[in-house]
Amino acid sequence: MKLTAMIFRLITSSFVGLFLLVTHANAQIFTPASLTIDDNRVQAKLSLSVLIEVDVTLEFENSIGLNADSIEITAELINPTDLNVANRLPSSLTGAVSGFPVLVSISPKANAGFGFEGPAMVELYTKAIHYDPDVPLRLFTSHGNGNFEDITTLTSSGSFRARGSTGRFSDFIILLDNRTPTSVINEKLADISSTLLNNQLVIDTALFSQLDSTLNSISQTLSVVDYAAAMVVVDHMITLVESADGALLPNVWRSSGDLVNVQGDLLTQLKTLRFSLRVL
Repeated sequence: MKLTAMIFRLITSSFVGLFLLVTHANAQIFTPASLTIDDNRVQAKLSLSVLIEVDVTLEFENSIGLNADSIEITAELINPTDLNVANRLPSSLTGAVSGFPVLVSISPKANAGFGFEGPAMVELYTKAIHYDPDVPLRLFTSHGNGNFEDITTLTSSGSFRARGSTGRFSDFIILLDNRTPTSVINEKLADISSTLLNNQLVIDTALFSQLDSTLNSISQTLSVVDYAAAMVVVDHMITLVESADGALLPNVWRSSGDLVNVQGDLLTQLKTLRFSLRVL
């Protein structure tokens, strides 16, 4: 491992007391300095301090009612020791990033009539930290104050960019993830299984059978540590999910919160699993 990556991890793990310690209850909420909406694309720039800015980009395959009055994007500096954050982390091996302890919240207004189909792309970009392929910075999301889940599909330079997708909205954060690749992959596989089982009654019976069988095949290839074969099967399952229309697989999320976007959730989980397999 590069020396710079080792130093980065040490600094990050010693973050408490070395950076801004802001309690969640008293945290200042920052709104966009600029917000542009063009068709199915949203871009927001938020400045939290002289050193910390974040650009937020959202892209939808198909949306309705998307405008400046239907969606709220905010950000805040967090205290990593705040239980509202710490209790939602997936592991003690994940934590806030030194230099960028930022929580972004995307909250479409409940009565605004906003909705979208399938997955929405979410990207955070900042110059406050820098990309290093040896440092596992990942994009996580949390819904309704639940546990944070890794949704990363891309990390890249300039200075740091993280991208993922989501089938709904809530909180987004970049975390340092020191879990082993195997544990990350196993957790993502378990999340896909839970999403399938929890929504079995609203998925077409024949399609559910196909998806369940394909998921078992992914599990089998992983059990024999055949990651190349696992990638092939994951891509096949992504194709199955992407090809299903709303009559076979619920694919709409709306701000009233009364629908589960199963297609968006499954594609989010499958694509981040593919990312984890690719960066092994």
